[in-house]
Amino acid sequence: MNQIHTFAMKWLDKFRDQGINYIELVDHYMADDCAALGFEMDCGHAFERVYGKAVYDNKELDKVIDDITDIPLLGSAIYSRWRYYNHWAYDASQILEPQNRAWFITALSRLASLSSENPAIFKGTIKKIRIVSNNISYGPRPEPEDEVEQHLTVNTDGRVWFSTYVFGDGIGKYRKSKTKNFSIDKSNATELLDKVAAYFSREDYTDVFATDIGIWEMELTNTEGKTYKFQGSLCADFDADGIDLSDLIRDSLGLPDLYAFDGNDKPDKINRIVLDYHRVTKIKPKEVPEGAAWEFVTWDYAEQLIIDREKATLEHIQNIGTGCKVSRKYEVEGGIESLLDDFDAEDLFGNIVGNPDDVVENPNETKDYRITIDYKKNPQKIITGSFDKNGLPDDFKEFADAVYDFMRFYGLGEILDPSVYGKAKRRATDYIYCSVVFEDGQKTYYYLADDDSIEVDDFVIVPAGKDNHESIVNVVGIEYFPEDKVPLPVEKTKHIIRKCTDEEIESIEETQSEAFYCPAAKKVITSDVCYELWMCLNGMMKLSLVPEVEIKDQAQAEKICNECPRHKQWE
Repeated sequence: MNQIHTFAMKWLDKFRDQGINYIELVDHYMADDCAALGFEMDCGHAFERVYGKAVYDNKELDKVIDDITDIPLLGSAIYSRWRYYNHWAYDASQILEPQNRAWFITALSRLASLSSENPAIFKGTIKKIRIVSNNISYGPRPEPEDEVEQHLTVNTDGRVWFSTYVFGDGIGKYRKSKTKNFSIDKSNATELLDKVAAYFSREDYTDVFATDIGIWEMELTNTEGKTYKFQGSLCADFDADGIDLSDLIRDSLGLPDLYAFDGNDKPDKINRIVLDYHRVTKIKPKEVPEGAAWEFVTWDYAEQLIIDREKATLEHIQNIGTGCKVSRKYEVEGGIESLLDDFDAEDLFGNIVGNPDDVVENPNETKDYRITIDYKKNPQKIITGSFDKNGLPDDFKEFADAVYDFMRFYGLGEILDPSVYGKAKRRATDYIYCSVVFEDGQKTYYYLADDDSIEVDDFVIVPAGKDNHESIVNVVGIEYFPEDKVPLPVEKTKHIIRKCTDEEIESIEETQSEAFYCPAAKKVITSDVCYELWMCLNGMMKLSLVPEVEIKDQAQAEKICNECPRHKQWE
């Protein structure tokens, strides 16, 4: 197995080498190695019987490569594929074409993985790590001064050795271009190495191999002097308890351009956004004190929004005036990170239309803003301008909506919510009256509930009509009444049969296009009607075109509609 692994790694390196001469690949050397290992050259027949076109097609091979566990069969396929270019191909140099090189890299990578002594398991106490990252991939030949490889060594004493290499003339070894040797705090170095070692001690760690990008190779040496070797493609996304391992190494060592395991090619991230808004309004009072030297009262108003990844906080601060300051702070672990990750670091606030030269300004009021963005990689970005549609970035609305939705999700709590403080506990002798609505109606109907777990917005099954056929309705209200104050006689009020099952609710969504109770329409409607109503209440359609609903108070309905979270899907 060791010999097979050595063979796989040897030829894997050769097929990855962008400067290799095709003669070295098609000459007899690879055949000699295959024969010495006992691999058979059968023109790929055995492999083809099991995996079909994967015997020659790199895309087909990629689909099945993880299922291949038969080392002799895979070795025979590699030997036979090599023989095609050595003996039958019209032009042996075709072995260097990207799709052909990719086939061998995929097959040899799998062979290396199958024959390794489980290098994914590090054992012992870490003493030193060494990482060599090479970013050469398929594509144009690098220029002589293009950086192509990095070498990094870190030990538990805090010593760091870092070197970079450029392509040079492409003949032989790369040319060293930069060396940086330094030290970091010993405790920080130990913590970093421990996290790397812990990750590669996990049994669920798997090598990641791709055919069109660079590679990384790593050696972990423990205190007993034993070295464990690892390698993979330069696209590895190693997550160590929520922390990206490549980013951890870069941040710990202060090497932002380090290739590490992922090639440092991931999109940039926003770490902090600060939005400052400033409005100055001159207000002319109805009466000015006699002898006053001023004509206007100036209202200097400001707001600030701060979204901070490191602190996991969002703060909204209002400076309303002298002695009047209001602030709201949201500390949401994971939530702030997700909010910032939803913004495209490369494109956010990238374009501003600007106001035309002949725009009419209000002499008594100015509204200005300043946006400061701190990135993980790129330098800080500052944007300023007038706080209006054309003065703000094109995508400001999308940004504002996302932040507003985040803040609205957490709301103002329950202390001042009348639906919380105004709800009395049910007495044992009270009757539970549920207000329900049917799909095609506007009126609400009382039904008695024997199940105290029923809540508003639940779908339940009730007896309906003179024949008491079962019907699905939506619960829109729940009230408790003593026997002497019931809204309808108990003996004449029908009882809810039961709550709907998950399967029944799914059926409702399929057959009724997600029927639900709409507080603006005051009835159960479908998602199609919801969309049309939203368009009407936002001035894009006439209400008369939606006969399913009747709106008496349009202003109130518009307010309810635009506060409904369902409508974010239509915007």
